[in-house]
Amino acid sequence: MANETIIEKFSESKEFLSPIQYNLLKTLDLVGPSTRRDLVKQLHTPRTTIYDNLVKLQKRKLIEKFTRTDGNRGRPLVFWALKTKNS
Repeated sequence: MANETIIEKFSESKEFLSPIQYNLLKTLDLVGPSTRRDLVKQLHTPRTTIYDNLVKLQKRKLIEKFTRTDGNRGRPLVFWALKTKNS
């Protein structure tokens, strides 16, 4: 996959990724953009732990957050995805 180099770079380098951060990156690479709810279900991890680590990865510019509305009323869905080389 195109984003596999991002994951390999951090797994082979001296920069530290926690196991949950590594799992988040792998899941986003395999599944694609996902909501926090989807990530909680797939990784069987508490939602606050998922969110805290998503924010840490976002600060390191490895992932990005975007919203999408489904045309209904209410809050838009928030998706997380691996950062592309173009972004």
